[in-house]
This record gives sequence, structure tokens and C-alpha cells, in this order.
Amino acid sequence: MRRPSFQFYPGDWQSNTNLRRCSHAEKGIWLDVMCLLHDSEEYGVLRWALKEIAQAVGCKLADLKALVTKGVLKGADAGAPCEAFIYVPRSGRKDGAPVTLIATQEGPIWYSSRMVRDEYVRTIRGESSRFGEGNDAASKGDAKHGKGVAPKDAPKPPFGDGSSTASSSSPSDDSVPDGTGGEPPAKAKSPEELAKAELWRAAVSVLEQGGCPPSQCRTFMGKLVQDYTFPIVKDAVAAAVAEQPADAREYLKACCQRLKGERKAPNRQEALEANNRAVAERLAAELEGAAQ
Repeated sequence: MRRPSFQFYPGDWQSNTNLRRCSHAEKGIWLDVMCLLHDSEEYGVLRWALKEIAQAVGCKLADLKALVTKGVLKGADAGAPCEAFIYVPRSGRKDGAPVTLIATQEGPIWYSSRMVRDEYVRTIRGESSRFGEGNDAASKGDAKHGKGVAPKDAPKPPFGDGSSTASSSSPSDDSVPDGTGGEPPAKAKSPEELAKAELWRAAVSVLEQGGCPPSQCRTFMGKLVQDYTFPIVKDAVAAAVAEQPADAREYLKACCQRLKGERKAPNRQEALEANNRAVAERLAAELEGAAQ
């Protein structure tokens, strides 16, 4: 029996850095796509060509491609490889074993990382309460769809989505939400934990947009916090989110150095020239992505 509704959290929707890059029209299209994902037999997943999804929601194919480019809609079209979506459950302050919710496979496959993750969490809780078999029951039940399979030597995925997206892997319940809702966390986090989780989400999104490989994002941010302290890095990330620099790593490091007093702030002319270069590089990257 299909559920008649799904939970929606306005706070997650408004704070998601990927969605904030979208136009109002693109956000409306994403709501329509979420309805399709909700009605799908494989919850949160559509194994359709992107063109068919565009026809179903009544939008242009270019609009859906924009959602893919901005990390909101994740997956791959027919003939293209889809990267694995790995979820790392977290209990207290400890990470559990990584679980592959979407296995590496060939498209077409499109999904919402938040909806897939929340469905897995619901399944785990339901199986535990009804049968007492815990995580193994849901893992075995979803194995036929390439979901719920624990990789043997899976690397610890970085913070953020992706999309999801990114990157499309999610390390914990702190992954970047895409506004689809889901079960609220079982244990409330402290203000400090919430602040750090928000920092990781925003930082990884900016780094991935700036070309930083997902596997390096967490290491880079950990080094920044170690060298410059959490408050300084938090202010630097806020500045990077506003500026959207082309080279996010260099921008964050330079910003931390300025805030710590290790580097002088650029004069007005230097700042203007740097901003113009960043805008030009970003536009060139977007045009290249649109051409592909």
C-alpha cells in the first residue's frame, strides 16, 4: 500500500545549499519530481530515462539537467554509470558500518538521496520493531534492488550530498537534506553538534562545486579546523557560500589566513579583479557543463 503523503521540513528546504542555487521554477519542478519518486514502487527511485521524467512532469529536459548539475537530482541516464550512494548510520557520536543504498550500476536510474535514505531508516525501524532482526532484515530485503548492502572495505564517505549530491554519498543523518522530509532523528543533537553538521554540509557543497574531489573534502575541512579553529573556519565557509568562488579550497584557506591575521585583506581593486576572475571561471564551467 502506497503512503498518501510524505513529510516535508521547510527548514531543510530553505537551508539546503543545493536548492538555494535553484530558481523558483526549478524548485517547482523538483517538487513534481519528488511526487513521482514518492509514488514509485521502488521508493525514491525512478528507473526511467531523464527525457521520460521531463515528459511526466511537463518540463523541458534542460530544466531537469539543471537539477542534476546542481546536485539535487542524482543518478545517471541510459548507458551512463551511476556512482554508489553510501549511507553511514550514526549512533551517539559513533559511525556504524557503511551501507550501500544505491549500488554502482548503469543507468537509467534517478533518485533523491534523502528519500532513499529515509526509506531505509524507516525499514530498519519497522523490521526491528516487528521482527527483532535489526539492520540485517532490511538489508536482506532490499538486496535485490542493490540497496541495503554493506560494502566490505568501503571508504568512509565525505560529509554532504551531493547531491546529493552529492557527490552522492551520505555519511550520516547529518547529510545535506533535499527537502523531502523523513523521520526526525531519534536523539536530539546538541547546539554544538548541529553547528558543526551545518558547517560540514555547507563546506562540502562549496568545495564540490569548486571542483574538489568528494574523497578530499572531509580531510581538507578537518585540517582547516585543526589549523585555524572552528569559529574562524565557520566564518570562512559563510563567506564562501556567499561568494561561490571558482577555487573553493584556495578561497577558504586564504579567508582563514586573513581572519587569523596571517594574510592582509586584498585592497578594493584586487578584490574586484579576483571576483571577476571567479565569475568568469564559474560561467565558463557552467557553459561547458551545459554543452555536455
